Amino acid sequence: MINLTLWVLLPPLLGFIVLGLVGRVMSRAAILTIAWGACGLAFLFALINFLSMIGTPVPGRVSDIAVYHWITSGTGDSAFSVNFGLLLDPLSATMLLVVTGVGLLIHIYSAGYMEDDPGFWRFFAYLNFFIFSMALLVSADNFLFLLVGWGLVGLASFLLIGFWYQRTAPVAAARKAFVINIIGDFGLMLAIFLIFLNYGTLNFKDVFGHVNAVSAGSATAIAITLLIFVACAAKSAQLPLYMWLPDAMEGPTPVSALIHAATMVTAGVYLVARAHPLFDIAPVALNVVAGIGGATALFAATIALVQLDIKRVLAYSTISQLGYMFMAEGVYDYSAGIFHLVTHAFFKALLFLGAGAVIHALGGEQDMRNMGGLRHRLKITFWTFLAATWAISGLPPFAGFWSKDEILGAIFAQALRSASPGYYVLWGIGILTAGLTSFYMFRLFFAIFYGEYRGGQAARPVHHEEDEDEESVTSGHGHGVPANLYDVYEVPSVMWSPLTILAVLSVIGGVLGSFSLIGLPNWSPLSNFLEPVFQGVTIPELTLNLEWVSAGLSIVAALLGFFVARARYFKQFEYKESRNLLYQLLFHKYYVDEALTWIIVKPIQGIGRLGSRFLDGSLLGGINAGITGLVRGTSGSVRRLQTGYMRNYALAILLGVLLIVLYYAVRG
Repeated sequence: MINLTLWVLLPPLLGFIVLGLVGRVMSRAAILTIAWGACGLAFLFALINFLSMIGTPVPGRVSDIAVYHWITSGTGDSAFSVNFGLLLDPLSATMLLVVTGVGLLIHIYSAGYMEDDPGFWRFFAYLNFFIFSMALLVSADNFLFLLVGWGLVGLASFLLIGFWYQRTAPVAAARKAFVINIIGDFGLMLAIFLIFLNYGTLNFKDVFGHVNAVSAGSATAIAITLLIFVACAAKSAQLPLYMWLPDAMEGPTPVSALIHAATMVTAGVYLVARAHPLFDIAPVALNVVAGIGGATALFAATIALVQLDIKRVLAYSTISQLGYMFMAEGVYDYSAGIFHLVTHAFFKALLFLGAGAVIHALGGEQDMRNMGGLRHRLKITFWTFLAATWAISGLPPFAGFWSKDEILGAIFAQALRSASPGYYVLWGIGILTAGLTSFYMFRLFFAIFYGEYRGGQAARPVHHEEDEDEESVTSGHGHGVPANLYDVYEVPSVMWSPLTILAVLSVIGGVLGSFSLIGLPNWSPLSNFLEPVFQGVTIPELTLNLEWVSAGLSIVAALLGFFVARARYFKQFEYKESRNLLYQLLFHKYYVDEALTWIIVKPIQGIGRLGSRFLDGSLLGGINAGITGLVRGTSGSVRRLQTGYMRNYALAILLGVLLIVLYYAVRG
């Protein structure tokens, strides 16, 4: 089996260095050649890795290469070493293919979306850096370098979210994302300390090889896994650390697709799957993973029901779908979680890029109230967006149906096996969330593409992706909403080509999953491919009839959501703000940001102002005044000795000489 993982990492790293150093003076064609070429080479090597693994017998589908021996200490039982090693197994191969493949499509799309931006070179440098960081995260063979990739991904997301640093909102959003992710990073560092303390190594193979049933359920195992999940919850925007992701919409739309679709936010899902031997011996932690995932899925879906900004609807949708992935992992079906990660990468990247096409065509507009009737002017965007909407809603036969069905089936099977009410509640949440997802996604779809065009209604406040007075420093979309539908045009081919590829994947991506529903129980390519990684994990299975019960209820819920949305929004998206308390609660996102502002931000600011007043005004000011007074008084006294008269200086010299003579006379 070929292991070209190092060559997956090097091109985007070199692309970042070159563009970062000389990109400012390069032509746009040269910038694209380097950026596209770097990501394209990374995808090519990832694809070669993947194909070579398929042609290798199952026992040989693991390759661990030590690129650099960093730390070597001790001998015998006390020996310790840390290498910069790269692990290639079915899980890392799948993740690398998704990261580089979807990343390449977003690189191509960005050439059109960011065409007029003065920071064109800087944007593609950051994109290459992000691909390198994410590839390092998913290919590291030990916890230390996983942490390095984890931190670099956070840095790259900070740079991309705050790309338009001339504006206040993106900078604040980038800072918020960075701070919340640091909380997760701290949890991961503590987990790594405990792993080293208990296992004496940080290498995945060695750590997982020492895990056994003896330590199952121990306090140490629970502590390690819960600390790992703190990091996963922060990176993958789960309760209560989800707040950064909706605000991250302030970044350019391709950034939203890159971070919120296939890459950064799925890092937590990947880490739980990678560390599954630790989670397998800590059922309490897995219950927490499943419970937080279910609560987050429902919580975010309810908020998305009433949002008006198309990117924020998709942001809360991402949070909700990530909850589904954690629900699957919480019931031991890690393959189902990774399957939904892959299909979600297809349709969510497509949704964000489709939203970007709409925003681009409407001059930066993101408010659903200022859209409508665009299906005749944006035909390619319309059909591709429909494919993604159908897929994420879990309607057959598109990709999202198969992956969501596997998750719901796994939860239902776990509920039947354990007879625990909690799993039945979790399964009910999954069914309910499926219906809500269908409703808010078709609400979004109808608001954009159906009814009459509403963009010419100047009375309504217009939300632009960039402020009008900053048009010269942003991407150029700030020229205003087209006055009529005939001023709206389809995006260029460099933007709609990635849409069509992702649309095809959103339609056929389900072939990777199980087809047991239609009488093909042995057809499960992705699960079989990942089996060497998750071997030994027992997953309960449903009979065909019970599978259809779970899938049928999911389809009914999705169809119900579709028909309700169609009845309300198909002819015209009529928005009337309601004073209903539940509506206000959802519209204001449960007032979480406001509560955090009063509970955390305001007190810290108050303490800061008080400390500043005391330290600067009283303590430091008093010390400064005292020193100043002492120096002034001393200098004033000494200054009086400088009279300028020679007789005074002669007298002083005489007195000095007499004192010296007197000293030696007394001493002698």
